Parts: sequence; C-alpha cells; structure tokens
Amino acid sequence: MKRMITGRSGAWILMLCMAVLIGCSQRADGAGTAGTPVETGTAGAAGETDTPGAAEEAGMPGTTGIQGNEDTPPPMEETVNRFEILDVKESSMLVCGLDDMKGLYHVGHGEVLKDVDQKAIQVSDLETGMIVDLTWNGAVQETYPGQFSYRKLQVTEERGSRELEFYKQLIRDLAEVDPGLNDGVTESYFDLTQMESLTDAEKEGLAYMGGGSFNVWGFLSTPEQLTQDGIMDPQKGLEHGILITIEEISVTETANEGGDGDVITVNCNARKYRSGTGAYYFTDVRATFQDGGWSYTIGAEMIS
Repeated sequence: MKRMITGRSGAWILMLCMAVLIGCSQRADGAGTAGTPVETGTAGAAGETDTPGAAEEAGMPGTTGIQGNEDTPPPMEETVNRFEILDVKESSMLVCGLDDMKGLYHVGHGEVLKDVDQKAIQVSDLETGMIVDLTWNGAVQETYPGQFSYRKLQVTEERGSRELEFYKQLIRDLAEVDPGLNDGVTESYFDLTQMESLTDAEKEGLAYMGGGSFNVWGFLSTPEQLTQDGIMDPQKGLEHGILITIEEISVTETANEGGDGDVITVNCNARKYRSGTGAYYFTDVRATFQDGGWSYTIGAEMIS
C-alpha cells in the first residue's frame, strides 16, 4: 500500500523542521563571538578571565613574558671588597684591589659615600692612598683596567703609601721637560725596581698613570727585560718607546713639631731615556710631606 502524504501530515512535518532549525540557531548564538573572554572553571568564582595577554604580563612559564624567561640571569647579590684609591676624578677613580681583589680598576662613583665616622662626604673629599670598602653588584667589565661602579663607599682607618702622590707629580714634571724626547713615543715603560716605599699594586698603578703623562700606555719593565724582548737596543735605545727610571735613595719619617701627622722625607733620582744621546735627568731630588701636602726640590737637571 502506498502511503500518501496528506495535507495535514505535510503541515506537521513542516512545523517539525522549523523547530529544529530554530534550536540550531540558538545554540550557535550561545557560543559567543571571536575575541570575547571565556570564563574558565578556575576563574568562575572570582569572576576573573584567563587571556593570553594576562599570562604574558605575569611572566608565566611557557609564555613570551620577559619575567618568566628562564634565560634571564637572576639579580646579582651585592659584595663588599677593599681597595686603595690611586687617583680621583669627578666621575670615576682609579683603584687597586686588596685582599682577594687584585689588579687595577676604573670605578664609577655611587650615591653613598661615608667617612670613618659614618658621616656623608663628597667625591672631592677622597684622596690618593685612602683604603675604602666598596659595595657593588660584583660585576666587572673585562677591560684593562677593569671597570665597575659602586653603590656605597666607606672610608676605613687604614691608608696606603703617601709617597705615591709625590711620585705621580714627579713623573708629570719629568714628562714636560725636553718634550722633544717624547716625539714618536707609542709606549712608555717604568723601572721602579729600586723603589721600596710602594707596594707592587701601587707600582703598577703608578706606571699606568705615568703612561697617561706621555699620552700612551704605561707598563712596568726593566732595561734587561726590554732588551730581551727586542724593544730596546743597548746602543741605539728605544725607537718608539721611552723608559722612566726612579731610584729611591731614602725615605724617612719624623715627628711634625707643632703640626699634624709625621713629616716624610724622600730622596731620589729620576730619568727619562730614549737613547744614549737622548735622555733627561733629575738628580738629588728632595721631597717633603708636611701638613697634608708635598713639595720638592731638584738638586740638578741634566741632558744627554
């Protein structure tokens, strides 16, 4: 028997199809539109939403947030080390390391400077020879000298050699006389083996600073070492370098009657040398430290 779709049954089928279509439309609308935050099960109670932007800002693992990057080094802990001041400028100072810290360093000034009584001081109060404790993050730029900046400087009751300040001035004055000897110099060398008043670290610093007086690098050396290295010819001298020799004869300390501190007296000779026919001498130099300052006289000056 054939089943015939009568007009009533056809209408019923049509109504059923329309109901199905309406239901599908409602489910599609309930899914939301693209870019609308969707609540998660963990955030439902607090009403928070979980978005990619929020995860990145928090630096969560697995995102591109910088805070969560495992390659980012952790903050460095601060360290405190002891140094001797060799030279002071407005923006930085040259120091030599003591104890476990060896070598020379250019150090940028920080914001906190204290004297031995814990009172605030300025950079202008710092002096050559002061022993200071520096607090910084421990990172040193690998140059020569090394470089870093401190956060805090604490002056201690210790101090280095006072003679260093005098020898710095002596080398500056020696560099200025007979400037023709300095022509063509690309390196300077300092024989300080006959100097007992300075430590090895202070001698290295003096050679480095002394080179600056000639506008070139300065290194510790001796005539024997320079000859062995082929830098100096025993007959012809140094073609591109200059050798400064300081012979320290005596250093004495006496009480400063009517003044502060002791009186220090230094006797020495000094020479800058290019060749047998190109040298300048300071002989019978007598220097005196008294009441916080150095002065000196030269017995004779000679040219060869």
